[in-house]
Amino acid sequence: MEHFKEDYIAYNKAMDGMGRRGRARLSLSMALGFLLVLFPSGLEAHEVTSVPKMGATVERRMFVDPSSTTVSHNKVRLIVAPLTHQGKFYVGSYQLKVFPYFFKSETGTLKLEAPDESVRKFAEGTEMKFTGKATNNKGAKDKVITGKATPSDKDKGRLIFSLETDNGRMTFKTSYHLAK
Repeated sequence: MEHFKEDYIAYNKAMDGMGRRGRARLSLSMALGFLLVLFPSGLEAHEVTSVPKMGATVERRMFVDPSSTTVSHNKVRLIVAPLTHQGKFYVGSYQLKVFPYFFKSETGTLKLEAPDESVRKFAEGTEMKFTGKATNNKGAKDKVITGKATPSDKDKGRLIFSLETDNGRMTFKTSYHLAK
């Protein structure tokens, strides 16, 4: 029992030495870490086993791997849900997670221009430049997106997203793959 009392006293001294902000940061970090363990993003990569027929090219979804960048000394992580081809667009949801300023994080909808003919050429291995917009769920103004997708084969490749914000340009370099 004496051992526990000594540990408790040592813990209290350590916490008192950290100050109020230090304790708040420690508590927040522990809570966020705990939440990340309990609620993973669910955006794991999916294995593609076959090449679709040309008619099915437009029906495939685009899976974008998570990526991050730094803006104004803050780490910004981009997580994109699978994008589906709807009309002349690839559409899906996104999350921007800003660390340490979590209150600047946002969620919303991506809408990337992708006419059928461009998507077919892209599926054949041609590099595709695109534009689009990110619409924030909180009603903030839309962000203009520019980018380039460079296929390494018919099902996967590299992807570069850039978007302008009030704090500067954010550029995300990642990879993608296409699947049903």
